[in-house]
Amino acid sequence: MECSNLIATALQQGDISASLFKGSAHTALIADLQRVLFELGFKRELKFENYQATGAYDSATASAVTAFATKNNLLGDGTTVSNPLAKLMLQRHSFLPEMYLLWSIHNSDLRTKKYISKGTRMSVTAIQLMLFERGYAEQLNFKKFGADGSYGKSTRKAMIAYAKDNGLESDGDLLTRPLMDIMLKDIDAFYGKDWSELAVNNLPNADSPLVLFEASRFQGKPCRADVLFVPMLTKINRYAEQADVFVHVTSSFRTSSNVAGAIVKPATRSNHMAGHAIDMNVIYDNKRQFANSKVLARYPEVPDPVRRFIKFIIDDPDLRWGGDFRDRDPVHIDDHLNRNLGRWDERYLAM
Repeated sequence: MECSNLIATALQQGDISASLFKGSAHTALIADLQRVLFELGFKRELKFENYQATGAYDSATASAVTAFATKNNLLGDGTTVSNPLAKLMLQRHSFLPEMYLLWSIHNSDLRTKKYISKGTRMSVTAIQLMLFERGYAEQLNFKKFGADGSYGKSTRKAMIAYAKDNGLESDGDLLTRPLMDIMLKDIDAFYGKDWSELAVNNLPNADSPLVLFEASRFQGKPCRADVLFVPMLTKINRYAEQADVFVHVTSSFRTSSNVAGAIVKPATRSNHMAGHAIDMNVIYDNKRQFANSKVLARYPEVPDPVRRFIKFIIDDPDLRWGGDFRDRDPVHIDDHLNRNLGRWDERYLAM
């Protein structure tokens, strides 16, 4: 569940409203918009009985755009999508993996005490993002720390303030039922009525081989993967340790076309959709420097720790670095599952 590449690219090119408007012929971009709106929870407005992005900017699409804008306090009649509206859609969309984690905590048995400080890095990150979205950036010291997944004084301070503002007492650590109810209500304020329906597909459960991978050198977005890809992720983590870098995950398992009730087969066999790929940036120099796609694309002319890490990936016979692809994708790492289409289909269906 990651930001749409088509919408993000269109934003970089200028005024997206020139392409996203009622009656537009930009069907691929419109289909991407519909997918994002569907995942943001606006299935009813889109009138999707099943997941199906038609690529036609019709009245239902306009209704979904209007509903999102209204939920997020932006003006618009839905007949066009402005740059600010598109950017906010992508931001809300990028937060969905963390929001799914909070949904799962909310739906768990809270009679067994759960503490933020004892949670996973992913669950702490999710809470930090929620607090940031609700206006507690100052208490979080967000400019300095961001959503780093580490529970400390700033996160505790922000949670205490959040609880107090909602008429609750909190020690800033214990996740009580009243506190989780308020948190989920606040998440619902940004999304459509059906956003949480996809949580089951995006989180580990008894019927799925999907796992949440955590390791010493992984940070960023929740790393969701097929359990069979975990050995590869473990190797990537070991290479990061040896190169003294951190892997900042920006994308992992994607459900863009792999949705319960889907009637449209994926156009391409992306390894992301089978849980066998990650997109990432590389953090180095004691977490002070960030190697994004532009930096990674310059390999081997990159800082030495980054060069060593990428070289480890390239030299591993079981891994592929996207910088070596014909259409270069320097943030991508996978295990080339899709070279065996039957095997890819098997893992895709298992998800």
